Amino acid sequence: MTPYRNYSLQRKLLTLIIPLLLITVGITGLYSYMIASKEVVDKIRQSQMNMAVKTQDQLDYFAKNTISFSNYIFLNPSVQAMMMNGDTPKLRDQVTKTLLPLMVTGESIQSLLLYSFPRTHVTDQPFVMTHTGIASAISFEKFKETKYYERYNTAPNHYLWDMFSPSDNVLTGDYHYKIVLIKPYKDFYNYKQTGLIVIGMDADRLSRNLFHDTEGAVQFIMDDNGTILAATDLSWIGKPITQLPVFAHAGGAHDTPPASGLALLKENKKLIVSDSISAITNWHTVVIQDRSKLVLELNHIGSATLAIMLIVSFIAIILFWLIARIITNPMKKLMLSMKALQIGDFTQRVHFTGNDEIGRLGHLYDTMVGRIKLLIDDVYASSLKQREAELKALQSQINPHFLYNTLNMINWSAMQKNDHEISEMVVSLSQVFRLSLNSGNDYVELDQEIELVRHYLFLQKKRYPTRLHFEIEIEAALRNFHMPKLLLQPLVENAIIHAIEPSEGTGNIHVRAYRENEWVILEVSDNGPGIPEAQLHLLMDGRKAHSKRLLSESRSGMALSNIKERLTLFYEHAEFDIQSKEGIGTRVQIRIRQGDITNEA
Repeated sequence: MTPYRNYSLQRKLLTLIIPLLLITVGITGLYSYMIASKEVVDKIRQSQMNMAVKTQDQLDYFAKNTISFSNYIFLNPSVQAMMMNGDTPKLRDQVTKTLLPLMVTGESIQSLLLYSFPRTHVTDQPFVMTHTGIASAISFEKFKETKYYERYNTAPNHYLWDMFSPSDNVLTGDYHYKIVLIKPYKDFYNYKQTGLIVIGMDADRLSRNLFHDTEGAVQFIMDDNGTILAATDLSWIGKPITQLPVFAHAGGAHDTPPASGLALLKENKKLIVSDSISAITNWHTVVIQDRSKLVLELNHIGSATLAIMLIVSFIAIILFWLIARIITNPMKKLMLSMKALQIGDFTQRVHFTGNDEIGRLGHLYDTMVGRIKLLIDDVYASSLKQREAELKALQSQINPHFLYNTLNMINWSAMQKNDHEISEMVVSLSQVFRLSLNSGNDYVELDQEIELVRHYLFLQKKRYPTRLHFEIEIEAALRNFHMPKLLLQPLVENAIIHAIEPSEGTGNIHVRAYRENEWVILEVSDNGPGIPEAQLHLLMDGRKAHSKRLLSESRSGMALSNIKERLTLFYEHAEFDIQSKEGIGTRVQIRIRQGDITNEA
């Protein structure tokens, strides 16, 4: 592990990535082969299922035609008369003329057998008819001895789909397997059974109609007993499923019950078996294909997958080698620049192109070097400003003393001349200066700030004796509230400049200090002309440079922007809000959470 730590970054990347790449590509290729194989089998299975459903739909179509034909016979007056009044030559001739055209032109119906229940005036011979003309069949008494009549009696509602074998000789001289519908024939008027109707289709002809497009698959139709009713190979008709070649090829035993033969075929992994059940006849439409025929196609997929894996691995190794060089070369350049920076060369820049991680790293490095140089310059400038501030502090100790003495002298002169108004103004002005300076302290009590505002408004009242009216409200519990100085006076000054001076009428200024839950609210409102909506948005958006310019231009004593910055400096949770409507007035609120001073001097 120790030699690995001493490798270059490029070599480390290649040592880690290439084995990981080969494993990933190998797993991906194997997984792709498995997915492709599954897709091929699923598509064939889906194709088979579509084929089975299509064949079943065609079978249902023939079955529906047979049912419709039986319903027509039930409603036909000639047939009803023959079944009720006897099989006379005249009635037989009428029925033949009525039904023969339908059987000749039909695609599926090849035989019709009508048994009327024995009566004294009715012959024992049934009415038999095929698409080629009149035929003969066994009597009703013999038909009752067959397995078909037994199945008919046990069928639900005596409604049976079945297949006649030529060996049963139900239709004399007919050597075709017949798929038949056996159902009762009833009196049209009282709906009582008067006979039996048997409608037949040739199984071989039905097979040719159903299985004309097999796509290389084996298809057949079987009943629940496992007997083949129709098939692609006509020789299978009438045989149990266990005797089919496909069953023997799949390894099925000959002694398997035919009824379970389809289930065994579905379980066989060598075959792909699709099955669809008819809702009309309840017969199974089965499509079977040998899975081994798919091996060749799957082998092609495997070869193609292996070739793609090798090509992708070769290309990826080359690309990773190039990527490693692209990553490490800028880092080498950055290391050289850092070494030069260590010896004090702050002009170093790497100038990486692009906006990726390397590009952003180079940009951040260039920014960091620039900031370091700027900070060094700022430290030097700060030291100069600190000395300048110390000098101004010395001056501030001198100037207030001179100012107070001068104002005191003016006050005594006014008192000697009995000019009390001038004396009051001088005293108010002196208080304004005293409270504003506050001996250099940044914090005052709210009562002191209100006193400053009151003296300032007193002086402004002397300027506008008839135009200016003011009112000051303060909750008694807030008089000792500790706060930064000069928060309210600039707002009052701003109201004088923008609400009183431009107005020709009477101006009202209302100063309030009250508590709302945990918030202390300082509020200055006026009834001046208000602030246009566009300018109000700019004043509230302190992030824009032009809004700061507007705040600076609208200053009275101290700019509104300065108030917002001081609130941010002294309080973690403080809000500054301006509400104004043109023609109504303006209200400015400062909301301070009690006990939230963050930088108290």
